[in-house]
Amino acid sequence: MIIWLASYPKSGNTWLRMFLRSYFLSEQDTFSINVKGNLDFESETFPNLKLFKSFNVDHSNFENIVKNWINLQDFINLNGKINFLKTHNGNYSINSHPFTNKENTIGGIYMVRDPRDVLLSFSHHLKLKVEEVLEKMSTMNHFELDENDPDLIEGYRRSLIGSWSKHYLSWKSYQARKILFLKYEDLVENPYENFLLVLKYLKNFKNFEINEGKIKKSIIETSFDNLKNDEVNNGFLEQGMNKGFFRKGKVSDWKENLNSNVAKKVEVLFQKEMIELGYL
Repeated sequence: MIIWLASYPKSGNTWLRMFLRSYFLSEQDTFSINVKGNLDFESETFPNLKLFKSFNVDHSNFENIVKNWINLQDFINLNGKINFLKTHNGNYSINSHPFTNKENTIGGIYMVRDPRDVLLSFSHHLKLKVEEVLEKMSTMNHFELDENDPDLIEGYRRSLIGSWSKHYLSWKSYQARKILFLKYEDLVENPYENFLLVLKYLKNFKNFEINEGKIKKSIIETSFDNLKNDEVNNGFLEQGMNKGFFRKGKVSDWKENLNSNVAKKVEVLFQKEMIELGYL
């Protein structure tokens, strides 16, 4: 069964996955941002180009991607394991085709972050002006392109991201399974308490020991500085259009580096959800 690690881009999904990778490493493995290690589960990205190709799905046509969301999840779950899948796809239903269902999904963790900080980080990641990225963040016709894939030229639109607010609401409204919601800002302020929440949630689905020492060790291993240093020294497979996936990792960076007029536009666009999440 699938446990989703879901988020809008640049919202802390990678940090969450790195923490889990570190925590569940076996004794003989060494943590690295590019090495999965000897785990009994590991997060992959969904949708996944490799799967589309193995099933001869025409991935240049988004309608074909949508039609095969459930089929590919059925196939993944044939392994009889807990499958952690990273996704930036909204939990949408397109032409009566749901992104997932309770037959394939057992749970999920959703990371959310102040959209003003998302805008700055996403702009850097895509190497685009903040105004261009805000336009993407405010429309449902916003697809994630796999910048690192040679098949980008084919028009492979991996995920339908949509607007920042609709993305959040799509996962919030999912009733088939309980989804754990985490704010990036809470992780930064209290990493131990919030990663403990993650592990307690996962114990509903997987038998393992929660160890205080291991939590603290994993927090150190996946600190922003350590992740950034690992990327500088060894590169990072998930690097975007701009160099440096791990940019700053700061909370409220927008206060110093985002034009006030642009910040106001974000606040007007996403006012309801930002108030609900305590960002306004």
